[in-house]
Amino acid sequence: MEETDLIIIGTGPTGMFATFCAGLREINSITLESLDTYGGQMLELYPEKIVYDVQAVPKMKAVDLSNKMYEQSMLFKKRIEFNSKVTDIIPENNRFTIEVNNEKKYSSKAVLICGGVGDFHPNKLNVDGEEQYEGKGLYYAVKSVDDFKGKTVAVIGGGDSAFDYQMQLSPVCKKTYIIQHNNTFKAAESSVDAVKRDSKAEIIMNTDVKKINGDGNTVKNIELFDNTNKTSRTLEVDAVVVAIGYKVNPSVFKSLKIETTNRYIKVDHNYKTSIDGVYAAGDIANVTDENKFALIAVGGAEAYIAINNIKKYISPNASLFGGHSSSLNL
Repeated sequence: MEETDLIIIGTGPTGMFATFCAGLREINSITLESLDTYGGQMLELYPEKIVYDVQAVPKMKAVDLSNKMYEQSMLFKKRIEFNSKVTDIIPENNRFTIEVNNEKKYSSKAVLICGGVGDFHPNKLNVDGEEQYEGKGLYYAVKSVDDFKGKTVAVIGGGDSAFDYQMQLSPVCKKTYIIQHNNTFKAAESSVDAVKRDSKAEIIMNTDVKKINGDGNTVKNIELFDNTNKTSRTLEVDAVVVAIGYKVNPSVFKSLKIETTNRYIKVDHNYKTSIDGVYAAGDIANVTDENKFALIAVGGAEAYIAINNIKKYISPNASLFGGHSSSLNL
């Protein structure tokens, strides 16, 4: 097994910034990512959305922000291993054995879990035709707006993701629908108001999708049931985006008896878990009894705090604060 001081799990925004911070503090680290690329949810769910709430970045596409974050993570030439799913973390003799793809591979003094929401899978409609047309006109995320050019698109859902997708697509689409199964929205009021003002958009409430129809190669229409009037109708569409949330399975590992609450790993204000040497930051972690703000900027701050405390844990004589990066000449 290869030995290192720190294993960082995940290359979403928090994991990438943690990798950079490990370089700042001269920690010998390896970062492991289960996917074949970096970016986490940014690239998997909303690569073409604009991100506004990162310091010093007025606005930027998620894919471009992800690339910049990766570039920053590589400033100290830290190692990132892709296609490396951590399947267990085993405490052994004041160290941790890291199992990757079911094979014991690394031994480390400390671990920082930046696994986002862990494994996430889209909620499905569970209707006829859904499986048949997945990727053939039915999608669970908008990865390329150009794929929807000139089309009539139905977005299923009433949360922020559904309205964000509609606003992304409307400029290139012939027409868009938002179809919500009840009479309430969970999306921000400003987003709802924007869609209501969109002349190419139509909102359909209290309506369920019952079937996806097509010609075998692409979607042609969807069958709807109005829960108020108890009537059925067919809606002609070229594409369907299902945005009704995700099933989340936090990456808590079988040999690591770590404290959790709901879907979060419990951490203290140093982002240490209930096990010495194991830390967590980002969407997967929450300080007990505090509100959680699952934002890129907040995850970066959590990574910075965790890495400085990890430095102190690994090297007790080191200072907690590593100094100002502006003094460096990289």
